[in-house]
Amino acid sequence: MNLPNQITQRESIDPKLAVGSSLSKPKELFAIVFALYIVNEENHYLDYSIKKDNVINLKQNIVDKLKSFFNTVSGYDESEVISLSTKSPILEMQLEPLQVTLQLFWKLAKINIIGSNSSSSERSGGNRFPKELLFSTNMDILKSVLSAQNGSLANATKELLYSWLFNKTTPKGSLELEKKLQKTLTIFSEGTLYKLWNDSEEIIFQQEEIYNLIDKADDAVNIKGSKETKGTLRNLKSAISKQIHYYLSSLGDEVKVKDSENLDLFINYKKRVSVFHDLNPKSITIRQIDEIKETDNIDLQQNKVRAQKSDKIQQTIFYGAPGTGKSHKVKELTKDLSKNQVERVTFHPEFDYASFVGGYKPTMGKDEEGKEVIKYEFVPQAFTNIYVKAWKDDSKDFYLVIEEINRGNCAEIFGDIFQLLDRDSQYEISASKELREYLEKKDILGENHEGIKGGKVKLPNNLHILATMNTSDQSLFPMDSAFKRRWDWEYIPINYTKNNENESSQFIVKLDSDDSFSWIDFIKAVNNKIKINDNLGMDKCIGNYFIKPKEKEISLENFINKAIFYLWNDVFKDENEEDSIFDKNTTYEDFFPIETNGKKEVDKLLKYLKLKDSEENKG
Repeated sequence: MNLPNQITQRESIDPKLAVGSSLSKPKELFAIVFALYIVNEENHYLDYSIKKDNVINLKQNIVDKLKSFFNTVSGYDESEVISLSTKSPILEMQLEPLQVTLQLFWKLAKINIIGSNSSSSERSGGNRFPKELLFSTNMDILKSVLSAQNGSLANATKELLYSWLFNKTTPKGSLELEKKLQKTLTIFSEGTLYKLWNDSEEIIFQQEEIYNLIDKADDAVNIKGSKETKGTLRNLKSAISKQIHYYLSSLGDEVKVKDSENLDLFINYKKRVSVFHDLNPKSITIRQIDEIKETDNIDLQQNKVRAQKSDKIQQTIFYGAPGTGKSHKVKELTKDLSKNQVERVTFHPEFDYASFVGGYKPTMGKDEEGKEVIKYEFVPQAFTNIYVKAWKDDSKDFYLVIEEINRGNCAEIFGDIFQLLDRDSQYEISASKELREYLEKKDILGENHEGIKGGKVKLPNNLHILATMNTSDQSLFPMDSAFKRRWDWEYIPINYTKNNENESSQFIVKLDSDDSFSWIDFIKAVNNKIKINDNLGMDKCIGNYFIKPKEKEISLENFINKAIFYLWNDVFKDENEEDSIFDKNTTYEDFFPIETNGKKEVDKLLKYLKLKDSEENKG
């Protein structure tokens, strides 16, 4: 008998609750994706783009199909459709914001960079890569909603898509279809998870939790919270503000019922949403961490949001913008330990398994006659050294500290040891011949020791691994999801508070003997420009201790050589004039010589950031 196979086991979903995922043009994005689905003859897969002169374009055959599809709408302008070949959210947005919208918010399609499983490849600079779409059954639902009785798309549907695609007023003949579309997209988003903060409390919720607070026409719900809005919540706010949500409208940071005259319809809808969730149960368990934690790597197993709390951290990656104090955090956690209890290593592109675990190397020894000769012996490295120490003394905690973990190829460096990171499963692996022989030595562990018994190695509970990662360098060696999910992740935010506890708030940048400005005011102003740019986001921001002066005074030379160089070369170099903090024709060379040109250019920059004339920013 040809019976069905067992249910397909799927990977857990990353809810990307902390990803910078602005959605400034939701109507345009939806319209192009749905139009691509239709002109692709409703096939499940579409490779839609190609790279030309470092710019991502729609393939010409697709542009031709779009011309043919839209040429019957009133007001049709072929030049507008041709403009889609280079200017469209599906081409201009970074991969992760596209994934948040298309995969998590509306669930219309998977979207990937062709030939890559990495989600972070486009985080750095203005790089864009050709992508592919894998459409979901939600496209079938939309086709049905927007089709005439005979199953074909009426001209009113094309007119609606065209108006959304080019930000035009919806034609009167398409208004009823637009309402159907709004309602359908709202239903698609009901299963989405959102996150906001109430001071230090992390709140994970769905739209049902918003609806349950609205019983009267004037009831309003705050969906901003006390911290920056990120991830899917940005999509929800954008959908509401752009009049895509069928039931809710915006009121500043609050939302309320869009049409108070139809409150009863909304009340009945929210009850149906409750039944929907009852029929699609998702167990959500939230446990707070000692420090505030934001991460785009929450392991979601059948939509279970999980954060671990433990008196002793087992393995955590501290991540954030450069200079936020990640290494300082690690030093604080290990400051009371002896040097014997900590092994430190820094990953880099040339680092490999032998550099991390150990391997045979030539060493000087003596032969039977006492003559010095070259021998080949197993030489242990950081991992093996701390592994042995932890097994030998279970009364103490031992820490392996990895700086810049993403600057090395983690898959190559960890090798099969990566399996040991799954602490909950008590993984053990067979040691390589050379590692086993080394560990089985009497003066190391010994043949029958638990740490090498049966030739197997497994991590002892008192061995902890701490790592740091600059998010601005994530594309150097992208980590796969299997590696990421085995770690706890803790975001180290930028601190703009001015008090004695925040040492960086006392730093000043000295332009000359009579002129200076506040370092923290500068990074706050610059970071505000960076955060609102979809091409950049939080990953490119400057942290508190990007420059750390000895006497709290940053020289003009140090400021230009470090901060200005980073901003010009790594942040704004590829941005257009309106998105950059630098003048159109400014180059880094224009800041030299520093004593004359440097001060003049920094003055211009401070005026642009509205810092130069502020009294509170003067020395």
